[in-house]
Amino acid sequence: MTGINMELNDLQQNQPMRVVPLGFDADVVEKLKKIFQRERLGQRAYTAVHPYTGGEVDIFLVNYDNPLVLAKKDAIISKYCPNAHIVAASQVALSDESIPYPLHPYEVHGILLAARILSVLDKVSNSSSTFETVAIDIPKSDDAPPIETTNSYCVLVVDDSVSIQKSLELNLLTLPNIGQIDFADSGEMALEKIEAKQYDIIFLDVMMPGIDGYETCTQMRKKPLYKKTPIVMISAKCSPLDEVKGIVAGCTTYLTKPVQNEAFQKLSHRMMTWLADKKIP
Repeated sequence: MTGINMELNDLQQNQPMRVVPLGFDADVVEKLKKIFQRERLGQRAYTAVHPYTGGEVDIFLVNYDNPLVLAKKDAIISKYCPNAHIVAASQVALSDESIPYPLHPYEVHGILLAARILSVLDKVSNSSSTFETVAIDIPKSDDAPPIETTNSYCVLVVDDSVSIQKSLELNLLTLPNIGQIDFADSGEMALEKIEAKQYDIIFLDVMMPGIDGYETCTQMRKKPLYKKTPIVMISAKCSPLDEVKGIVAGCTTYLTKPVQNEAFQKLSHRMMTWLADKKIP
C-alpha cells in the first residue's frame, strides 16, 4: 500500500496546477499560456484555464488593477474554489496589508515576466497554507499615449553579428529622441566604449567571442554610471534559466532573436518612459 500511495503522490505532483487569470487583456493571457507551456524539467507544471467556466482550480491570478474584477473576485472564489491560492498581480507595488509578500515592480515594468511569475507560482504552490496572496507585476498596457520629451539618448549595440546590428539600428531609427547609435562586436570592445562615453541604453548579445554577455553585463554594473542604465540582453534562446542568469548578471530585460518589430516597440516604449521620467529635473 505504501508503494501505491507513493506512486499516487508522484502522479499528483506531476499534474499541472490549474491557474485561472481573472481580469487580464487577451494578449496578457496568451503570454501566460506560452510561459506555462515551457518545459521545466523536475519542476512544477502549470496550465492556464481561460476562459473560466467553473470547476476545480489551484490558483487564481487576479488583476488588482481591474476594479470590476476586484468587486466580484471574492464571490467567484468562494463559490467555486474557496481553498484556491490567490496571486495578486499589479503594475505597481501593492500596499494592501492583507498581502503578506509584496514583490515590488522593477524600474521598467514587465521585465523578465516569465521567470518572475513562475518563481511566484512555485512559492505559492509549495506553500502549506491553503490561502496565500502574493503580489507580482504585469506589464503596463501598450496603448499609452506617445512619450513627449526633448531628451536625446545615446545607444550602444553590442553584437558580433552585422545583421543583428543592422536590424537593431533600423528599429532604433524608428524611435524619437535617439541621438546616436554606436556599435561593438565584443564584450571587451563594449567595456572600452562605456569608459569613453556614457550611454543611456545598451543592447547586449549573450553569446559573443571573448567574454560573453553575462560577464560583460556584470562588469558594466560595477561601474557607478551604469548601475541603473537599461541593459537589454539579446538571445536566440530565452528559457527561465537564461532569464535568471540575466537577472544575476544585472540585465534589465531580454529581447529574443530574431528581433521582432512589435516586441521591440513594446519594450522601447517602456524604456523611453522610464528614461524620460528619470531625466525630469
